[in-house]
Amino acid sequence: MGVFEFIIILVVISMVGRVISRRRPRRDPQGELPQGGRAELERLRDTVDDLGGRLARLEEERDFYKELLDSPRRRDAISPPNMGEDGSDPVRPT
Repeated sequence: MGVFEFIIILVVISMVGRVISRRRPRRDPQGELPQGGRAELERLRDTVDDLGGRLARLEEERDFYKELLDSPRRRDAISPPNMGEDGSDPVRPT
């Protein structure tokens, strides 16, 4: 796992944790949810599912571009800039 993937996972976990802590319904001493608590839990579940779907699409997109850049044909198509005779600076047209 690279640094980029690790950072994305940490951000998603942090966001989900913040959403859960802000939206967590308070329970009364008998353990029942307050009025409207079930609907709020459903919305929260939908939000987490949506975030999971977005993360999956981002990972697929990342993998696609990684494979595209790593393909041999792409690597052969990339050429270094024209270098001057001394090899220090690119040749600039005048």
